[in-house]
Amino acid sequence: MLPGRWSELPESLRAALEGRLEPARFRAGKTIYDRGDPARRLYVVAEGCVRLFRVDKNGREVTVGVIENGGLFGEEALLKEGSYQSYAETVSRSLLISIRREELEPLWRRYPLLRRHLLAELARRLRETQNFYAQLRFAEVLPRLARVLLKYMKPGREGIEVTLSHRQIGYLIGANRDTVTRALGELALADLLEINYRRLVILDPEALRRLAGEPVGAEDGGP
Repeated sequence: MLPGRWSELPESLRAALEGRLEPARFRAGKTIYDRGDPARRLYVVAEGCVRLFRVDKNGREVTVGVIENGGLFGEEALLKEGSYQSYAETVSRSLLISIRREELEPLWRRYPLLRRHLLAELARRLRETQNFYAQLRFAEVLPRLARVLLKYMKPGREGIEVTLSHRQIGYLIGANRDTVTRALGELALADLLEINYRRLVILDPEALRRLAGEPVGAEDGGP
């Protein structure tokens, strides 16, 4: 059940965890928790993608993190009587694994390796968040968009498809919906993709890779 790096934990620790883990599937756009809610669960993303965001004084949503396969969030549950400091919402259909705080506390005390692993995951999240903001600051919209399209494209009934909405793509690249729509229009005019109902059909993955600054010739497909 445990995804990614979590499967590398010793068997005894994985067995202790798996007896306490609760999997749940969520549709895209589902709120997992609100800012200020009591932090009762720690979460791991097994499939899909979750974004963490806050709302500024003008009511605008500000993404503060994007959590993907194997990533950890809801770490406030590690604190006694803690509360979540951001909103958490699924970007795509997702499988999340969670553990209740009262189930986690005895394992935290018993297994030093679990403490080290959780701290290492939090440090990795911090680095990823720093990289996310660095990309927002220094990268242009089109290369960021190309990287997201390459990451999420997969075979579909009309060819190689991306089924994220413009709004979901905006969450992933740190841009508003209008900016995403204009950028996708530019790629469509250049014959890199087609914009169809509820899906984007990728026509030229190699051109997208060049735009993203990635090596060309890699095998097509999504995560």
